[in-house]
Parts: sequence; structure tokens; C-alpha cells
Amino acid sequence: MQRLPHLSRTLTFIACLATAATTAYAQPPTYARTEAAVAALFPQRTFVEWTSATGDWNGDGVPDLALILNEVNGPTDRPMEIRLVVLAGAPGGPDGHYAPLSASASYCRAQKFFNLEAKGTSLFVTAVDKAEDQNSGNTTLQFRFNPRLGDFELIGKETVWTSGKEGGRSSVNYLTGKFITSERVKGRLKVSKEKHFAVPSLAVLKGFDCDVYDDGTP
Repeated sequence: MQRLPHLSRTLTFIACLATAATTAYAQPPTYARTEAAVAALFPQRTFVEWTSATGDWNGDGVPDLALILNEVNGPTDRPMEIRLVVLAGAPGGPDGHYAPLSASASYCRAQKFFNLEAKGTSLFVTAVDKAEDQNSGNTTLQFRFNPRLGDFELIGKETVWTSGKEGGRSSVNYLTGKFITSERVKGRLKVSKEKHFAVPSLAVLKGFDCDVYDDGTP
């Protein structure tokens, strides 16, 4: 009977070791180069970086990396694919290491170029479709990292356009279910339509497909 406390401590220690081993085993692999991390995500396809931005979206103090990727050497019978990928920074090496955090499926296309911007836990992805003289048009999607899910959720969308002195903006807030359209009047934007809609389940970045997602707006 006197040995039971010792046996209990031993079993507890073994259980802790097993838990630690399981946790360590579950950690995603890290890569010293971004190209290796991307290749691990798409082993059968070839993608190259279009643009990138750094930020600490998961809040662990280590810089993460967001990339817009463009497929190369793909089949000629379909358009080249675009991917939005976020790699989580991991300590190690002079330039850091990366582990895949999230990746879209077919992401939205841009006729001109993309801009990526980090603000806190949000990632703003702007697709510029027109940028000529006084004519411009772009759409920005706002993704925010949800630590509970370990992924990004789409929480906002904004489209802005100008044509000479005319222009406008539409914005969608998926958290509040609010849709606003504004038009430029005498040099100032004025709200022309405001509606509320039933908030859908927030789309997540992992597997996000721009061609099929429903933004829920009226």
C-alpha cells in the first residue's frame, strides 16, 4: 500500500511524456525556404510568387508570410490558377522557417496586379482590375485570423471604382450583415443604398474558392 503514491506519480509522469510526444508529433513540418513550403502544399503543380507581405497574424511574435501565387506550366486547356497562401513563421535559422498555415483553392483573379497588407490580425487582399489615367477599379477582401479555428475568416469586402469625376464604392460587413453602396456626388461619396442581410457562415481561407462563394449580399 505504501508504494501506490509512487506508482501513481510514475503513471502520471508517463502520461505527461505520452502527451508531449503526441503534441510534438502533431506539429506541422517547417521549411527553411518558402519555395519548399509552397511545393509541399502543391506537390503536383508549380506556382511562383506574384506578390507577398509579412505580418504576425497568429500573434505568436514570429513574422508570418502571405503570398499570391500564380501557376506556371499548367495545362493549356484551362486558365492558370491563382492561390492565396499564408505561411506561419517558425523560429529557426537566420532567415526563419515557415510552416503552411492556410491556403485557398481557386482565388479571385486580378486583371492588373495584387496588393497585400497586414493590419493586426487582418490580411487585406486587393485585386486591381483597372488602373489607367483617371479610371480605376479594385476589390479588397478582408480576412481575419481566428485562433480558435487556426484559420482566416472572410469578414469584409470593398469594391471601389472611378471614371473621371464619377465613381463609387460598395462595402460588405459579414460580421454585422450590412451592405452599403455609395456614389461620388460633387467630389464626395454619398450613400445611395444601405441594406441588411442574413449573415452567412463566415467563409474560411482554407479551400476558399472565389468562383463559387456566395457573399450573401442582396
